[in-house]
Amino acid sequence: MKKLLKIIIILVSLIVVFALGFVLTLHVFEYKPDDITVLEVTNNVDDLEENYIVLDSDLKLLTFNTGYASLSETEDFVMDGGEKGRMDTLSEVESNMEGISTILTRESPDIFLIQEVDENSSRSYETNQYVYYQDILGTSSVLAYNYRCIFVPFPLNPTQMMGKVNSGIATYTNLYSDSAIREQLPGSFSWPLRLANLKRAILVSRFPIKDSTKELIVINVHLSAYDDGSMRQLETEALQAVMLEEYNLGNYVIVGGDFNQTFPDAVDVTLNAVDDTYDYDYLYELKDATYWQAPPIDGDWFVDNDFAFGIDVTTPTCRLLNKPYDTADSNNNQYYVIDGFIVSANVAIQSVETLNEQFKYSDHNPIVMVVKLVDPLI
Repeated sequence: MKKLLKIIIILVSLIVVFALGFVLTLHVFEYKPDDITVLEVTNNVDDLEENYIVLDSDLKLLTFNTGYASLSETEDFVMDGGEKGRMDTLSEVESNMEGISTILTRESPDIFLIQEVDENSSRSYETNQYVYYQDILGTSSVLAYNYRCIFVPFPLNPTQMMGKVNSGIATYTNLYSDSAIREQLPGSFSWPLRLANLKRAILVSRFPIKDSTKELIVINVHLSAYDDGSMRQLETEALQAVMLEEYNLGNYVIVGGDFNQTFPDAVDVTLNAVDDTYDYDYLYELKDATYWQAPPIDGDWFVDNDFAFGIDVTTPTCRLLNKPYDTADSNNNQYYVIDGFIVSANVAIQSVETLNEQFKYSDHNPIVMVVKLVDPLI
């Protein structure tokens, strides 16, 4: 009995030492980005007026959360109530990358805003999706990391652990961009959860405009999803401050991406007079109260400060990953409208469409918007 007890004590001690050592390693190698990081625009086109944006001409943008080419119709995800953290094979990831590329090349926008782009991550079998899309599109590109960790020990199932993660938001374009920065957003999870968690940021690209002293500011975003809502609020307020500052300078502002908040026209908000709480009536009804919810974005602030939403609520932009996508009966899936655009008043929206790709290659649908930058002197 004493020998067995001694063995148990030794095993428990080894487990504790290993766990402490692992956490310490994550702490030492934690990704700690600066508040502002100047980014290199790869393969930037020449600084010539022919590569500048032109006032009062159509400008086409596309935003697409590609789900690191691993959250396609066959998949579930542990944070949404599923079990998985990665696809089963490399070939499946590569097939999704090919499908995503087909959509991108088919739509051929002037500016691509892509989220959840992996670069040599274990969860996506070391594929370099950032370079892959750049090579396919033949454009310039810039990447802002928002998730870097030497090993993410989640899910707890060893066959599903994400492992090493290098991922971020990427902007691709054939237009000349004179600069791009990664701006860190406020808020973080408490230690030690933050060690293996995302460090959210916005990617701000600046584009000169032909025959104008003003610039087009294009902001690529992917805000928090699984916090208690407080980080999302801080991130949104920081984003609003950047948008308002640039607009007050007379610049044109376009924000696109995954906001992880429900856009206006996709939710009705009413005040419950009994307890002063708010009730949310979603356009795409929440089928189960335990499902992940995307709270409403603060639409009033944007409208009051001369910003408009570029959204299409006729088609959902995202599905819940609690199970594989039910292709036989679409009503069995949970949907959201959390992806889209926000533009300043000097940007005239011509059209917005959520492309109904049936979530074949990602848990999100891409959104395409056409705008014109309006000359304030006209």
